[in-house]
Amino acid sequence: MVVLIARTLASQGLRVVSALALSRMLFPADYGLFGIVAYAASLGVFLGDLGLSAALVRQPHEPTRDETFTIFWCHQALTALIVAAVCALAPRLTEGYALGTEAVPMVWVMALTLFLSSLRVIPLMALERALAFPAIARAELVENVAQVACTIGLAALGCGAWALVMGSVVRGVVGLGCIWWASPWRPVGAFRLDVLRRLVGFGLAFQLPPLVAALVAGWVPLMVGAVLGKEAVGLVNWAWALASTSMILSAVLNRVAFPAYCRLQEDPVGFAAYLKTSLRRLSAGLLAAIPLGVLGMPVLVPLFFGARWAPAVPLVQWFCLECLVVTLTGLLATAQNAGGRPWERLVVVVGVGAAKWGLGTWVLYRFGLEGIGPVGLGLALVEIWVTAWRVSRLNPALRGLVFQVVEPLLSVGALLGVASGIARMLVPEDAWLRWGAGGALFLLLVLAREWIPGLRSLLGELRDILAFVRERRAARATASPHPAS
Repeated sequence: MVVLIARTLASQGLRVVSALALSRMLFPADYGLFGIVAYAASLGVFLGDLGLSAALVRQPHEPTRDETFTIFWCHQALTALIVAAVCALAPRLTEGYALGTEAVPMVWVMALTLFLSSLRVIPLMALERALAFPAIARAELVENVAQVACTIGLAALGCGAWALVMGSVVRGVVGLGCIWWASPWRPVGAFRLDVLRRLVGFGLAFQLPPLVAALVAGWVPLMVGAVLGKEAVGLVNWAWALASTSMILSAVLNRVAFPAYCRLQEDPVGFAAYLKTSLRRLSAGLLAAIPLGVLGMPVLVPLFFGARWAPAVPLVQWFCLECLVVTLTGLLATAQNAGGRPWERLVVVVGVGAAKWGLGTWVLYRFGLEGIGPVGLGLALVEIWVTAWRVSRLNPALRGLVFQVVEPLLSVGALLGVASGIARMLVPEDAWLRWGAGGALFLLLVLAREWIPGLRSLLGELRDILAFVRERRAARATASPHPAS
């Protein structure tokens, strides 16, 4: 896990460098065009899997040669059908959103990159089961470097949205080559329909929630694009990309947590203790850092990315808070799936998605761009409350999970709102002073919160995290061999 965290931090560093450079060379319309085109193709990633690889991971025995061979070729067949459908519908998509004729070949290229995803699923799974995380980390770091270099280079040449498209292509090609070179798996075996029939039940239940989430995410390119245009889509997508930097450890945690939670199903007390500790420490770290960044966005965005992105500042602030909630929800959802409740997860995601399309669309027409952030955060809070409630019913040892998860989000969020409002009244003009005043007031309010009985201590949890880190360092120092004198 340490290797994956190091790789994630390095990848995020590249992501920041890329954002700083591209924000000076590209415009919101470029990001909007790419966002709409990329979304049309990205659904194929979820449709082409059907959760079959996750079903292989969850089964108690090691996947056989015939099982992996069958799932691999199922992925390729489904991907071929999806690519053909996306390419056939490309002209209608570009006409409906007035994207111009150049967008049609963009859709075709992005659709073909789906094969770059489907071809790596089983080799990557083999590496994960072999615990070859250093090899995975190297491959993902190399593909990120290739994408950043290609995208910045093409943007500097004035390629506009094509720079983003070709950067994605290069990343897929390089990553696929690295994974296949490192993986011991090769497509050898026999295709068996009984394997497909046995795994498809859990696979569908596992894959439908992320597919529904992807359909919900389509609200931005589809509805925002239709109502406000591709430039608004560019602002929203850029703001989300910047805000989601706070989710750097989310993918690593979920990747490691799923097999761990699966193994702990026979130990309900251990499962509950592991999940509660993970949630406490993760939420404490996020709540200690993200609110201060939210207060500073009116200064940081124009300073580092340029004045052209100033209209996205409120979106970045709302999305930072939403990403905090989504990160915690992801850990709960992983526990829900590992506990054999993927259909419950599907119901939650469908309900939130329907609310996003219904309420979100009304807000979009009523308030425009300003309404997107509050709606997203509000629905994210509803989702995490419902998810925590359902997970708390997996076993009696999880009693009290809802309060543990939701209370800090609501109380610290309220303190952030109070600090921000007072800072705006005290310092209406100077953004730097407003950031300083708001940050100082927020910290004072958080310290005052520590004295309220019944609330979970954030400072106590941070002290526990530091103590845990020191213990791990001391243990490694003790275990390391010393040279003979």
